[in-house]
Amino acid sequence: MQLCSPARRSLAPALFLALLFVHSSPALGIDRVSLSNGDQLSGTVVKMENSALRLDTGYAGPISIAWNKVIGLTTEKPMRILLEDGRIMESTALVQADLLPVQQINPEAWVTGDGHLFKGEAALSLNLDRGNTRSDEADVDTAMEWRHLRHRVKLSGELEYDTTERATTNDKWYVLAKYDHIASPLRYYGAKVDFKTDRIAGLDLRFAAGPYLGLQFIHTPATRLSTELGADLVSERFTAIPGNNYMAGSWSLDCSHTLLTDTLELYHHQKGLVNVESLSGVILDTWTGLKIPIRGGFSTSAELKAEYSGDVGENIKPWDLSYRLKFGYNW
Repeated sequence: MQLCSPARRSLAPALFLALLFVHSSPALGIDRVSLSNGDQLSGTVVKMENSALRLDTGYAGPISIAWNKVIGLTTEKPMRILLEDGRIMESTALVQADLLPVQQINPEAWVTGDGHLFKGEAALSLNLDRGNTRSDEADVDTAMEWRHLRHRVKLSGELEYDTTERATTNDKWYVLAKYDHIASPLRYYGAKVDFKTDRIAGLDLRFAAGPYLGLQFIHTPATRLSTELGADLVSERFTAIPGNNYMAGSWSLDCSHTLLTDTLELYHHQKGLVNVESLSGVILDTWTGLKIPIRGGFSTSAELKAEYSGDVGENIKPWDLSYRLKFGYNW
């Protein structure tokens, strides 16, 4: 029979306690989130914005947690915490019971003033018919956005040019430039300038400019909903009838919702004008569609564009509908 030496017997309890400590202690490199219902989640904290904490769990992929359900947060690496008053602090632990007015965690550089954000999208739709009828259709649209701190500049435009038997059947374009000042996560205000032509409908140029107030009702990774209300000075020049200058109320609506994550998105964009002296002078442009991301920033979408003009001349239909299959690229 082999007996352990006293030295070996004295090491046994210490080894047991060390193994027990390693087994029961949290794994290094794992962030932990404590919820108000007593649950605890582990993973990597990505960021918190728009009242939602994004946690990459690894085992279940990225998940979104309502910020008002979080009562505690610990991380291996210091978090960059942006408070509502603009101050920035760093910490590896955060307890919401401290009532810190947290606006974002790990914000992007443009949010803190350390950089700029520039993103955009361009889409193209082509249709070439060389059968019994020779027709060419080309639609191009683009949208760009620049952001720094509370400043946002947007520029968008669209061009439609169609021919049938080499005769022009559609010739229109528009350009919209906007500046926004973000007052709060819910509210912003700004000014815009809008140019539009539709030569087939007899509109040589419509110019509209004015201020507006914007409301951002929902802004989450899956759903976005915002609207703008303003007042515009409008100037119109036509081919066959006298021009017109008037004041108008303006509005816009932008909403999108991801039906299937990274697979299918439903969107609707709308902008309109109404002559304050004549309610029949309503001008409406809408874009409604389904967008499917592909890879590497590329996407395809099926879209219905509807335009209504209550001030068109005789023999011109007020509604103009077009169905498009578009291929786009996002950056």
